Amino acid sequence: MEQEQTQPADTETVVLSCIGYLPMMFFVPMFLGRHSDLARTHGRQSLVAFAAFVAAWIAIWASDLVFGRIIGSVVLIGFLFKAVAWVMHNVAGGAVSLGYVGVMVAGIVFAAQGRAWRVPLIGQYADRLPF
Repeated sequence: MEQEQTQPADTETVVLSCIGYLPMMFFVPMFLGRHSDLARTHGRQSLVAFAAFVAAWIAIWASDLVFGRIIGSVVLIGFLFKAVAWVMHNVAGGAVSLGYVGVMVAGIVFAAQGRAWRVPLIGQYADRLPF
């Protein structure tokens, strides 16, 4: 079997791809790296990862509001809901933030190597973006 030969990525493409994984910088490789499939791929994945991170935090804040503030004000059992809200906010929030940092670091490593990488769970959504 003959292995597929790929061209090494140029320095500009690698730098643009790496910059794209910094928070809210996903637009840099998508617009400045329009000539490169590698840069656009990393930019799209960074956009979807950031959107998933924001959506997860909105859900965590909403649950904190409902359980901690609204239901938590119920007399006698309110402290249980406040405890649940605290655990959800800190444990789930920490896991989401740690996961996002992990995706950023892994994306930067793969981009620095000039390799395309599909983020587990969310990479399939990035492939569907039209730009």
